[in-house]
Amino acid sequence: MPKLQRAAAHRIACAVVAAEVRRLRDTPHPDAAKGDWSASTQIGDEGLGLDSIEQLGALGALAEAFDLDDSLLSDDPPRTVGAWVDWIMQAHAEDAGGTGRMTVATSGSTGRPRPCIHAITDLLDEAAVLATRFAGRRRVVALVPAHHLYGIIWTALLPVTLGVPVVARSIGAPLALAAGDLVVAVPDQWQVLLRMVRRFPDDVVGVSSAGSLDDDVAAGLAAAGLARLVDIYGSSETGGIAMRDLPASAYDLLPRWRLAPNGDGDWRLVDRDGRLCDLPDHIERIGDRAIRPIGRRDGAVQVAGHNVWPERVARVLRTIDGAADVAVRLHANGRLKAFVVPDKDSDPVQISARIEQVVAARLTDPERPKTYRFGPALPRNAMGKLEDWT
Repeated sequence: MPKLQRAAAHRIACAVVAAEVRRLRDTPHPDAAKGDWSASTQIGDEGLGLDSIEQLGALGALAEAFDLDDSLLSDDPPRTVGAWVDWIMQAHAEDAGGTGRMTVATSGSTGRPRPCIHAITDLLDEAAVLATRFAGRRRVVALVPAHHLYGIIWTALLPVTLGVPVVARSIGAPLALAAGDLVVAVPDQWQVLLRMVRRFPDDVVGVSSAGSLDDDVAAGLAAAGLARLVDIYGSSETGGIAMRDLPASAYDLLPRWRLAPNGDGDWRLVDRDGRLCDLPDHIERIGDRAIRPIGRRDGAVQVAGHNVWPERVARVLRTIDGAADVAVRLHANGRLKAFVVPDKDSDPVQISARIEQVVAARLTDPERPKTYRFGPALPRNAMGKLEDWT
C-alpha cells in the first residue's frame, strides 16, 4: 500500500503553516513565497518568527490538515519545521490499515471555506495515475502552493511519485525553465506567462486547473513553444475528475471515475468503490468516458482560482443607498463587472463613492467588480431575461 512520503509531507506542511500565518496576521508571510523551509529551520524568533499564538495556530492547522492528535506529540513542543514533519510522519507510520485522511478547504472566497476530507490512499492513487501520463519529466516547477488540493497532488505527491525535484517559482521573478520541466499553474498565471515569456525552452509541459483555460491563451502558449498544455477538471470535494490536452474541448475521465444517470439528462460521478459524488458543473456527456462542462450548478465563477458568486456580490451592492438594482457578471478579462441602476433621484457619482466604501469593507479582492456601468434599467432581452452588456 502506498504511503505518504516525508518530502511530500514537508512541502504540504510548510504551505499549510504559511496559509495559517497569513490568516492570523491578515498579511502575506514574508518567507512564504518559496513554500518550503528546511527541516532545521527554527519556528520561533531564531527562524520563522512565530509567536506563541501563531505556533498554536500552526499546530491546529497541521492537525486539521493531516488528521493528527496531540497523543503523538513529544513532551516538548515542536521547535523546528522538521519536528512538525516528524509529528505527521509518526501518525502515518502507525496507520497500518491505510485509513489516513487529509482535509483541505474549498477555494471559495465567499463565506467560510468548507472542509473537504480525502483518504490519503485516494490522493496517492491519483498521483500514481498522473505519473503514468507525465513520464519523462525531470522537474516540477510549482507556481501554486501546496495547501489546496491541486497543489497537494501536483506539487507534493506527484514529484515524489515521479522521483523528480520540485522547485517553487513566482511570477515576477525569473522562472529559469529548462527542458523536461512540468509547470504547474492556474489560468490567470498562464495568461500572464503568455505575455511575459517570449519563447519556452524545448520540451516544457504545462498543467492548468482551478478554472477553465481560455483556448486563445492555450493557442498562444503553444505558439510560444510550450510543448504540451493539460487542463485539469476537478474540485476540492472530488480531486481530479478529468483532463484534456489543449486544444481538445472534451475532458477524458480519470480511471477512478465513471458516470451514472441522475435524472433527466443529468449525471453524477461514481468512484471505484461505488460512492456517488456530485459534479460541480452540469455536463455534456460525450461517449462513455468524455465530458464537457456547460455551466456551474451553484452559479459560481472562477476569479484568480477562487470560487466567486456574482449574485452574492450583487446582493451586497443592492444594499447601497441609492442603488435600485444591480447585476454582476464575469467580464471577459477574468474579473467581475457590475451594472448599477440608480434611484431616480440619485447621482451616479455619489453612488460610486458609496460603492467604493462598501466594496472595500465587505468584499474580498476576487469578489470586487473592476468595471461599473450605470443605466436606467438592467439590460434584458425581448423575453425579459437578463442579458450581457459591454
